[in-house]
Amino acid sequence: MTFPVTGVGGIWPATLTPFAPGGAIDDAALTAHVGEVASTPGVRAVVVNGHAGETSSLNRAERAHVVRLAVQAAGPVPVVAGVVAEDPRDACALAVDAAEAGASALLLFPPAMFGSGAALRPEMILRYVQDVASASSLPIVLFQLSRASNQAFSVEMLVRLCTEVPQIVAIKDGSDVPELYEDSLRALRTLDRPVSMLSSNNGWLFASLTYGADGILSGIGSVVAPLLVEMHEAVAAGQLDAARAVNDRLVPLCRVFYRAPYLDIHNRMKTALHLLGRLPHPAPRLPLLPIGDDEAQRIRAALVAAGLLDGTR
Repeated sequence: MTFPVTGVGGIWPATLTPFAPGGAIDDAALTAHVGEVASTPGVRAVVVNGHAGETSSLNRAERAHVVRLAVQAAGPVPVVAGVVAEDPRDACALAVDAAEAGASALLLFPPAMFGSGAALRPEMILRYVQDVASASSLPIVLFQLSRASNQAFSVEMLVRLCTEVPQIVAIKDGSDVPELYEDSLRALRTLDRPVSMLSSNNGWLFASLTYGADGILSGIGSVVAPLLVEMHEAVAAGQLDAARAVNDRLVPLCRVFYRAPYLDIHNRMKTALHLLGRLPHPAPRLPLLPIGDDEAQRIRAALVAAGLLDGTR
């Protein structure tokens, strides 16, 4: 699938990676999951091998395998492959693998070491992104992590990256700081070419859309893609009351998923899909452990509050 280099937007769910009870990737469940999400009207791309896909627990061969299965399952919908690595050589290898497996674009994560002061070494940041961009011809979505992680890029750095690396077509913003998010969005609009803003600010998705985001890229889309589409389209049409009503259904799920310990965010989403009958085995891969019964009941209650599950069952 050819990926558009302009007009990138809409809803991009970050899909999960189902595992069989023994810990192997469950190919059938992954195919069904990606196929279901990709077939949702209004979904413009699906993302694999991100945080939602527990990519840090996958080796290089498994990541390529996930991309290949997803490309087959998604049909005409583009597949975006996450690139998560500390060593730029590994990141470049993952980019090459993704291209060969049929991905249409890359979602590039900053290395964790950037949190130890890369903002003071801007050439390090630029070199890392340039190296990955040179490894394949695929468009790049750059992940703007939270300010709290100390891995967020300054507005000036985002502008420089987008200016000097023309393969960047969008920013996934999970900065979690409205001021930084708005300043980044305004700066992107001043560039001499289109670079889209995809919100991943899951504590305030509705608000982030009203700032003028082009879409949403989030793991919660693996559970509620139709609701994200409905809210995004309502905001785009200026129908804020309708969008607010959708947000009222999303809030219970956002609050139950995005809470400490944050390492269990996507573990909880797997449980939600299991409760909805859409995932046969909710267990994550080690070192993550399955969540407890009390938390599963909280997730069930949130699904009921969102109108996704019958509360009488």
